[in-house]
Amino acid sequence: MESTLHQQISAMKQSLLDEGFVDGHFVELELLEDGDNLHFTEEIITLFFTDSARLIVDVEKELNNDPIDYSKVDKILHQFKGSSSSVGANRVRLQGTKLRESCKDGDVEGWKAALKQLKKEHATLKEKLDTYFQLVKQLGSEKKTMWHPNEGQVDMLAKNQLMKMAITKDEKVEFGHKEDRVKKGTGKEPGKVVTEEEAVKVVSDEESVQMVAK
Repeated sequence: MESTLHQQISAMKQSLLDEGFVDGHFVELELLEDGDNLHFTEEIITLFFTDSARLIVDVEKELNNDPIDYSKVDKILHQFKGSSSSVGANRVRLQGTKLRESCKDGDVEGWKAALKQLKKEHATLKEKLDTYFQLVKQLGSEKKTMWHPNEGQVDMLAKNQLMKMAITKDEKVEFGHKEDRVKKGTGKEPGKVVTEEEAVKVVSDEESVQMVAK
C-alpha cells in the first residue's frame, strides 16, 4: 500500500510540473522538510493561498473603483508575483503577470479576462495541491503505524530472543537490568554469571544458531 501511495504522489507531482502548475521552487520547498517538520511545504502553501486570495480580492476592489488607481493595482500585483514565485505557483504567477501588463496598458477588456483566468488558475491549483497533500498525509499516517524500534528496543529484542533460545534448553536465564549481564544456570547448580556475548556463544555452539550482531 505504501509503495502504491509513493507512486501516486510521484505521478501527481510530475503531472503538476509537466502541466506547469508548479515549478522547481515547489520541489525546493519539499527538500527543506526534515524529521522535525514533515508538513513544512503544506504549511507554507496554506499561508500562500490565504495571502494570495486576499491580494486577489484587493486587486478586484481597486479595479472596481472609478477612477482606477493603476499604481495601487501594480503594487498589489507586484506583491502577488513575489508570493507566487516563492512557492513555485507557476501558472498563477504567469496569469498574475498578464493581469499586471493589461492594467499597465489600461486595457479594460484585457484585465477583466486576465482577472477571471487568474481566479480560475488559483482555484485549480488549490484543488490540486489539496489532493496532493492529502496523499502525502496518508502516506505519513501509514508510516507512523509501522513500528520502527529504536536502539534500546533493538537491544531488548536481542535479549528476549536469547532468553527464548536458552529456555528451550531447560535453562534458567535472568537478565540484570542495571549490570546488563546474564545469569545462566540449570536450576540444580548455582547460576554462573556470564556476559551477553558468552551467553550468545553458548547457545550458538550448542544449538548451531547464528545470531546477527547488532
